[in-house]
Amino acid sequence: MEPRTGGAIDELIRDPASRRSFLRSAGGVGVAGAFSLFAAACGGKDDEIKPETATTNDLAIVNYALGLEYLEQDFYRDVISARILRGRELDLAKRIESNETEHVAALEAAAKTLDGEPVAREETDFSSVLSGGRGKVLRTAATIEGVGAGAYLGQARFIESKEVLASALSIHTVEGRHAAVLNRIVGRPISPAGAFAEPLSKAQVTKSVEPFIA
Repeated sequence: MEPRTGGAIDELIRDPASRRSFLRSAGGVGVAGAFSLFAAACGGKDDEIKPETATTNDLAIVNYALGLEYLEQDFYRDVISARILRGRELDLAKRIESNETEHVAALEAAAKTLDGEPVAREETDFSSVLSGGRGKVLRTAATIEGVGAGAYLGQARFIESKEVLASALSIHTVEGRHAAVLNRIVGRPISPAGAFAEPLSKAQVTKSVEPFIA
């Protein structure tokens, strides 16, 4: 996937050393440009990111993201099959499921490009959500999409490959759009974290999705 870049964002994507330096120093400072905003949201103190840096590499990050995409894909497929949603909400679920399916295919291909194998798909169980009806399904969908967006943001600082970074950026923005639409439907702020998206650690993401792992 080739990024559309220019100016500072082009330099950051083209030069891994500059990118890492920028991500370390950006913190929560507001700066111009889409990539700059993304990087600023990723910022944090060094002692907050050390635990994940020791074992993180691009293949691990790709498979981490792929596991989340599998879960999202399973969720929407179960929701659609359960026939809980109707009309525009059902159409939205189908469109999002199609997006997640494309994300899965892209990440599976990325894992192989990195000389690895895609992570095994875990069995999921969304029966507790489906039994709660339309409202619970939509609220859970909004939450899952927000977690997905936050997960990509939380890993961005660790990515070395410009191709993987570009893919993560593009998927993150789509997950954020999914979350915004769903948040509006369920009456939540379209951006609960405010002007800057909230990066999530692996521990936070795991805690959020554990209830759905069979």
